[in-house]
Amino acid sequence: MNNQETEKFERVGKFFILLLLGVGIGLPLVISLIISLVYMSRDGSFSVEGFLALSVGMIIMIGFILLLAIAWGDFTSGFVKRTAKRIDELPYNFNSSFKGRGGMLLIDVENGMIGFISAYNPQKIQIFSASRIDKPKTIASAMTGVRFVFYLDGKKITMYTLLTNQIVSLKSGIGAEAVSKADTFVALLRAAKSRAGMGA
Repeated sequence: MNNQETEKFERVGKFFILLLLGVGIGLPLVISLIISLVYMSRDGSFSVEGFLALSVGMIIMIGFILLLAIAWGDFTSGFVKRTAKRIDELPYNFNSSFKGRGGMLLIDVENGMIGFISAYNPQKIQIFSASRIDKPKTIASAMTGVRFVFYLDGKKITMYTLLTNQIVSLKSGIGAEAVSKADTFVALLRAAKSRAGMGA
C-alpha cells in the first residue's frame, strides 16, 4: 500500500460535526443572547423564558436553512475548494475530476488511484487504490436525476451530474449530456480499477 493511501474511508469528519454544532446550535444561542441583552438594556430585566423561546426558534430556523445547504452540497463547498488547492502537491496524475454535492472525486487512471474530498470531511484529500472501488454504474431517471454511483470500502458514493426539481427528458440536450458525463466517469473508474488490478 502506498504510504499516502488512506487506510479507512471517512465520509464524515470531526471538523464537519463541530462545524455543524457550531452553526446549528452555537450561532443561534449567541444571536438569541445578543437580542435578549439588547431588550434587557431597554427595560432592565433579563427573561430566561424569552431567551430560551427565542433560542429554540432560532435553532429551528437556522437548522432548516442548514439542512437545505447540506442537501444541496453548499454548506462546505468553500472548504472543499480550499482543500482541492493541495491536489497538485500529491504524487499522482489526477487529470479527471468531478465535483458534486457529495464532494469532489479525483481519478488517476494511469496509476490506478482515486482521490476523494468528502463534503462531510472537507479538510482531507483521501487517497485510495482504485482496486478498493466496486460496482460503478450510471443511474438515469427523468424523475430523480442522473448520477453515477460506486462503492468505496463498501460505502456507497453518489455523484449527481443532473439534479433538478423538474422532470427532464433523458433524450433532451441537458439530459443526454448528463448521462454521457456519468457514463464517462463510470468508464474512468472502471479503467482505474483495471489498472490497479495490474499492479500499477
